[in-house]
Amino acid sequence: MNLLAQLRNPVLPELLGGGTSPDYTKGGEVVGSLVGNIVGLIFIFTFFLAFLYLLTGAMAWVTSGGDKSSLEAARNKITHAIIGLLIVAATWAIMSIVAQFVGFKDFPKLPIPTIEQTITK
Repeated sequence: MNLLAQLRNPVLPELLGGGTSPDYTKGGEVVGSLVGNIVGLIFIFTFFLAFLYLLTGAMAWVTSGGDKSSLEAARNKITHAIIGLLIVAATWAIMSIVAQFVGFKDFPKLPIPTIEQTITK
């Protein structure tokens, strides 16, 4: 039962529902996987930035040369980086717990429901 017009893009690989004979039922899986991967990349990027900020704070601490204002700035930078790392880790943990309660077994692969799936249930 085709309820909506299906777009076909022969340039897309078979995994994304493209090619010469695309499978329109994979649309929800592809979008869910794409959203999950983007969220995962954002978490990795923010973790990397917070860790890099921590390293620059450590380098500022080492190169401060005993100057009180430089030590204060380096200590603040390290403190802010650790808080950032804790926020990223807590956000990931909360999202994973909420995903388990909502019913997503594998958080990075979010199943997006389609009209076809809704009608058959």
